[in-house]
Amino acid sequence: MVMASKEQNRPRTLSGEVLGRAVLLWGAFLGLKALSSLFVFPPQESASVWLPSGLTLAVFLHAEKRRWPVYLVAVFLAELMLVPLYGEPWGVAFLWAVGNCLRTVVGAGLMRRWLDAPVNLSRPRDVAALFLAGGLLSPLPSATLGMGAVALLGHADSFWQGWVGWYLADGLGAVLVTPVLLSWKREGSWPGRRWGNVELAGLLGVLALAAHVTFGVPSPGSVLLSMPYACLPFVLWAALRQGPRGAATASLVLGALAVIHTAAGRGPFGLLPATLQDRVLAVQVFLAVASLSALTLAAMACERRRVERSQWVLAEVGAVLAESMNPRETLPRLARLLVPELASGFVLWLADEEGRFVPAVRVGVPPELEARLREPVRRLSVLSRRCLEPEGAVVLARMRHRGRLLGGMALVQLGRTHLPPPRVASFVEELAHHCALALENARLLSEAQQAILTRDEFITVAAHELRTPLTALKLQLQGLARRLQQLSGAEPVLPRFHVAVRQISRLGRLVESLLDVRRIHTGQLQLVREPVDLGELVQDVVDRVSHELERAGCEVSFKAESHVTGLWDRTQLEQALTHLLGNAMKFGAGHPIELEVEQHEGQARLLVRDHGIGVDPEALERIFGRFERAVSVREYGGLGLGLFLTRQIVEAHGGTIQAISQPGQGATFLLELPASPHPSDYATEPAPTPWPAAPAGSHPT
Repeated sequence: MVMASKEQNRPRTLSGEVLGRAVLLWGAFLGLKALSSLFVFPPQESASVWLPSGLTLAVFLHAEKRRWPVYLVAVFLAELMLVPLYGEPWGVAFLWAVGNCLRTVVGAGLMRRWLDAPVNLSRPRDVAALFLAGGLLSPLPSATLGMGAVALLGHADSFWQGWVGWYLADGLGAVLVTPVLLSWKREGSWPGRRWGNVELAGLLGVLALAAHVTFGVPSPGSVLLSMPYACLPFVLWAALRQGPRGAATASLVLGALAVIHTAAGRGPFGLLPATLQDRVLAVQVFLAVASLSALTLAAMACERRRVERSQWVLAEVGAVLAESMNPRETLPRLARLLVPELASGFVLWLADEEGRFVPAVRVGVPPELEARLREPVRRLSVLSRRCLEPEGAVVLARMRHRGRLLGGMALVQLGRTHLPPPRVASFVEELAHHCALALENARLLSEAQQAILTRDEFITVAAHELRTPLTALKLQLQGLARRLQQLSGAEPVLPRFHVAVRQISRLGRLVESLLDVRRIHTGQLQLVREPVDLGELVQDVVDRVSHELERAGCEVSFKAESHVTGLWDRTQLEQALTHLLGNAMKFGAGHPIELEVEQHEGQARLLVRDHGIGVDPEALERIFGRFERAVSVREYGGLGLGLFLTRQIVEAHGGTIQAISQPGQGATFLLELPASPHPSDYATEPAPTPWPAAPAGSHPT
């Protein structure tokens, strides 16, 4: 019942509001008409600047068309009531009132017909429309009816002379007053200036002083005759710094002082060898040119700022979309960039597997409007479309990539009664393109991560399944080899059994490497630290793989300083060194291998140098990646895990490893670990150190 009551009272409230504004317009019209009388300079009968023409044009441009009749009645009554007070007949008053109404309707109607957006003079086309419709065309009916009424029902010394004065006064009033009212009515005309009004007040004060000096000189001569142009830099400065608001206000201040001093016979225009009407005509033309130039410059500055702001928003959109591949995180942040910076509402839909649009983001848009826009966006056959809804102006755009419809979006400006300008549609199209690329990249990344997860799970399962039969096979071969050693005449067969056992052991190490990769990725592998002498550990590993070194034809030279010790995991370091030696044997077969152990500035250093085929410089960092290789798998076998595991083991100990190589000149691997030369520094029974897990969402190189 309460809501119904509110709805019933709404038309009455709206009518009261319209009537109140009409009364306010009526009073303002009377006040400006009285103020315009200050610009009537005998023997002229009309004002040199008719201020009410700018007032009515601004009001009608801002108001809804359905309210125009009420405002026209207010203007008609204001004109009709005052004219008889000046001694004019009622017939003249009636025609003057009709002329003023026609002037307003023609100017506002043409401007709103030509412009597809609210008139705020922030676009060059707005200024052009003001000049053509408000300054040139709209004064035609008022000047014609006004002077026609005077000629028919009153007295007129010269019809055409009076018509020109009337025409210029109405046009100049529209050019000077309308921009002031529109720019000060518009909120946020020049955003980002905390001290904008203070700066504008100071600038207007300086301009008023300059105009008073320039146009108030009693008898200017020679160079002083060109002094009016000295005021233009202040007007242009106001246009650049304060936008349309500054340009319009500065032009009005300049016009008032220029007309007053010129009519009094002072200044460059006041001393022209002509009649008063000609002098006023000259200053009117000067003011019209100055005002339109300043407004055009301010509109161009606004246009540039809009472009810069749009580019900044697009750059921020790209940065936000690049920060994360999760649309649930980036899309809401995207909406916060657009609302309320560029629009009052934003909606983004994502297409599900069945092609239906599901709202992903909705900010500042009523649910009923979002539901009404959803189907038009889905059926959109062009990149974007501008439309008007009862709630406001809307730009719709689809998100499509390589023929796939990914979703759509809508940028909403609530309360607007005009179509959004084309530049807004272009911006939304570019925004939709950015979002489509981000969604496609997120989809591809998700598929890649899923494929990697599937591969890792397969490797883990396969490795576990292989481990049991390999262990059993190795034990059986070792037992059979012992039985053969007890038999006479089995010596020729034993080497083959040893080869089989070694290959089984090698296959077992590959399986363990795969499992270690999985443990490292999930953080399940732990370091068991204990005091370790690096020189002794290297010697043990070399002795253990001596048979492999001999078969590869690699002679090992080993130099080690004594007591290069640290708190390390012996088993993991043995595995890392085994991988390095295996890498040297594989790619440097038939060439010597050099090993060096030393301590330098608190770091234990292990150098492994071979003289094999070498590595391309561009691949030196890549070879430490998981499943990465620097050569073709057809030429050299292996899974590409040895160096990856080595780096992971070294970095888990707080160390580093790097490779130095050139093609054909062998490779040198330098491994550094934090050392502790004093055995007393070691804990008697160190606790296992958890292996650092791979970052969430990471995947192999």
